[in-house]
Amino acid sequence: MKKMEEFEGLLIKTVLLQEQPMRLSLIKLAKDGEITEGIIKDRYLSNYIFRLPNNKYTLKVTGKRNQRNQLVIKHMQIKNIDDYIKVIGTPE
Repeated sequence: MKKMEEFEGLLIKTVLLQEQPMRLSLIKLAKDGEITEGIIKDRYLSNYIFRLPNNKYTLKVTGKRNQRNQLVIKHMQIKNIDDYIKVIGTPE
């Protein structure tokens, strides 16, 4: 059984991979030159992530790696909350 893994990095890219039958989004997070790809299957988190501008927010994500070494995200937290995040709310 795979263990949960955490990664914290700057959100640099969001891509909608598919809408139906299940919404699937890809995010890229960067930290110290390392880029990690994350997959979001949760519709709520997927909708939320597209409200965030790239290259502004640091996210802490938790999930398990898939066969492509992408982190399948189960939990997401914004580390640098500002006035915009206070208006739209946090994903927790």
